[in-house]
Amino acid sequence: MRNSAFWHAKKVIRDLKFLRDMFFHLLTKRAAREKPLIRYSELGSVVPDYARPVCFFCNYDQKDVIRKNVYHYLGELMRAGFDIVFISSNNTVSDTDLKKLSKLCIRMIVRENRGYDFYGWKIGMQAYPSYHAHSALLLANDSVLGPLFSMQHIIAKLENVAADIVAMTDSLHFHPHLQSYFLYCKKSVITSKEFIEFFSKIDVLTFKMAIVRKYEVGFSRTLGRRFKLSALYSLESILNRIHPERPKDWIDATIYLWEPLISEFKFPFLKKNLLIKRGVSIEEISQVLVGSDANYTVDMLTDYIGSP
Repeated sequence: MRNSAFWHAKKVIRDLKFLRDMFFHLLTKRAAREKPLIRYSELGSVVPDYARPVCFFCNYDQKDVIRKNVYHYLGELMRAGFDIVFISSNNTVSDTDLKKLSKLCIRMIVRENRGYDFYGWKIGMQAYPSYHAHSALLLANDSVLGPLFSMQHIIAKLENVAADIVAMTDSLHFHPHLQSYFLYCKKSVITSKEFIEFFSKIDVLTFKMAIVRKYEVGFSRTLGRRFKLSALYSLESILNRIHPERPKDWIDATIYLWEPLISEFKFPFLKKNLLIKRGVSIEEISQVLVGSDANYTVDMLTDYIGSP
């Protein structure tokens, strides 16, 4: 393991980058439009059922394509019992895709690609204010590939956790928090003043590090003052069985422990960054999926990796 001085230096550099990004944001904020443009917002053909939880699903693709994996994920969510509000940051979504999405969604929104997912979820709440009438709200995005395994009973599993907000994974990076690619918020949360006030204050930030620290970490810190938070695949439970050679506050289990997460814990997702930034090969991932009896096909991996 690298010595403590190495990790301390990384922390200092990370914090300086964050301060730089926030300073630049404050300098440019006045010149920027406050709200991203809404290019399209229409009802889907699915009729809302308030007895079901609703999922706000954020999507983005550099080539303005709705990938096979996205349809797979949406289909699994629908079969699991979610109503879906689809929020895309693509420049355009084709008429063909809008027709396909309509069969899966209660509403489709296409917005300007500014503000990242937290602002996308905020737009979803504004366009579909009836979200609080549903039994719960799932905040999700397509930064992951999957589900790799069936999610048929995921709602019951989430509801049975003795917590008010349940994520797939958590992290100790910056501050203990739930990772935001999958956040299940129960009824008491989505009707609370804390939740409503948090999203009312979401701003258009342009730097991912600022998004993580102010909104992903901030969500857990703000809501955690009143509500109990939990992760289905908590870092603590993973590190009880696996011992990587780095400090635990520098471990993103979805990146550094992706293989044992899938093979040993049957974790249902695979971070896209493994393919596009970490250089993990499709062949390596395919071997792990086959060995884990995952019901995820290789063609969905190749469909995604074809567009970095």
